[in-house]
Amino acid sequence: MTVLDEEHDEQDRPGAFSTADTRPAGRFQSIGVPGERSKDFGAAIRRLARLLRPERPMVTLIVVLAMASAGANVLGPKVLGHGTDIIVDGLTAHRGILFGQLHHVLLEAVGLYASSWVLALAAAYLIAGVVQRLMSRLRTAVEEKINALPLSYIDHEQRGDLLSRVTNDIDNIAQSLQQTLSQMLTSVLILIGVAAMMFTISPLLAVVAMITVPISVISMRGIASRARPRFMAQWRHTGTLNAQIEETFTGHAVVKAFGRQREVEERFRAKNDELYEASFGAQFMSSLMMPATMFLGNVQYVLVAVVGGLRVAAGAISVGDVQAFIQYSRTFAVPLTQLASMMNVFQSGIASLERVIEFIDADEQSPDPLGVAGLPRCGGASSSTR
Repeated sequence: MTVLDEEHDEQDRPGAFSTADTRPAGRFQSIGVPGERSKDFGAAIRRLARLLRPERPMVTLIVVLAMASAGANVLGPKVLGHGTDIIVDGLTAHRGILFGQLHHVLLEAVGLYASSWVLALAAAYLIAGVVQRLMSRLRTAVEEKINALPLSYIDHEQRGDLLSRVTNDIDNIAQSLQQTLSQMLTSVLILIGVAAMMFTISPLLAVVAMITVPISVISMRGIASRARPRFMAQWRHTGTLNAQIEETFTGHAVVKAFGRQREVEERFRAKNDELYEASFGAQFMSSLMMPATMFLGNVQYVLVAVVGGLRVAAGAISVGDVQAFIQYSRTFAVPLTQLASMMNVFQSGIASLERVIEFIDADEQSPDPLGVAGLPRCGGASSSTR
């Protein structure tokens, strides 16, 4: 029984996560990795969710903390808008500003933002533990998988590429998940909370603010679909280049002996150029997300400011509500921008996860058949019979 088997016995059921019955029944089918190979982004996300099953209680706590943090953050602009109304009412009614109420409102806003920061920090700390425990189980699974693979697989694959999968790719998974999970969860929750508050203040302004959202989503999906194959190519070329470097270093004496230095250098130069092209394409495509979302966020801000000013002039909404709504519109654009900036890092990690899972899904060596009769005991002639 593997380490991952001991942590969640519920996955020990035959075929619990396997959908391919043709694959030999290996011990790694019970670690939360289905039998079929990951071929797309959605399949890799589902695989990641299965690997996180042992962390369900901790993940639930993280979601609760993130929801509380996002809720406190979302309530902040509404409270500040109430403070603006106190100032405007005091100036327009010529009765003076009620500083007692204003101080109470400001302290409430400070308390909300401080609580949001503390809760977000606690969620990030717990996510760090979840990610590192996941990486520990994944490294253990990879180590045990190496010992279960047939020699034909090791001979067929380049050793440098295998090393890249169990070192570079796993490290990239850990770094990308650590950087993105907490931020993406918080951003999604803030988006939902801000949208609800905007509709509460003014449905008309909320509709105006939401005009740019479908365009942002379509743009992000289009850019992500073009960036993902480039990330896959980047890590594939990284593994190939590592394999060539490892072979060159270990066989340096042979290369020198046969005078093949120039040929080896040309091969390295060609592979290095391929890696450069793939990396440049992946980073360039993914970097387009943030400028696109920032531009659309600025368009949204202008629309809200113009329509909100007209509504204030018509007496349909207060100045404080417009201020709160403008803050919400800016807050709404920030999570979209953060999601766009995090998506390239997340896609890079998912691409590495697919490579590692492809290795874990490889067919294992068939176990020796049980009940094989033992060979007869061999006895040599004694010295007395010579």
